[in-house]
Amino acid sequence: MIKNSLYIIIILILSGCGNFNDIEVGEPDNIKIKGLRDNVLSLEVRIPVTNPSSVSFKIKEINLKTSVNDHYLGRLISDEVIIIPANSSEIHNFNLKLRIANIIQGISVFLKILRNDNIKFQIEGYIKFKSLLIKKKINIKETIFIDSFD
Repeated sequence: MIKNSLYIIIILILSGCGNFNDIEVGEPDNIKIKGLRDNVLSLEVRIPVTNPSSVSFKIKEINLKTSVNDHYLGRLISDEVIIIPANSSEIHNFNLKLRIANIIQGISVFLKILRNDNIKFQIEGYIKFKSLLIKKKINIKETIFIDSFD
């Protein structure tokens, strides 16, 4: 009896948190530059996240190569734990750090962003999640086109 109960509990845990694909991540609501120090640009980004699952999860790590208009800028990282509650639709604050690979090239890219109306952001890397006893690493590869900054 105990063995069957344990088996049912494990199945419920695995089925409840095994599908991160239902999570919806919206467009950033607000991006604040908090500072620049030692080739690291600190950012605070507000992003809406909807979790229709009945199980909450934690974002444990973000590690994304970032390019702008096909010029490598650096790595966008975070090791801050962000908790996404079950059955929620909320805007979350992500404290991110952009480790700029080459500060001179980084300044050049930022100046081009300010002057250019057509901007192509590319991110590639991974995000690590944890829900109960399950850990998952999701690979990300996205290209975002922005017509202009308002």
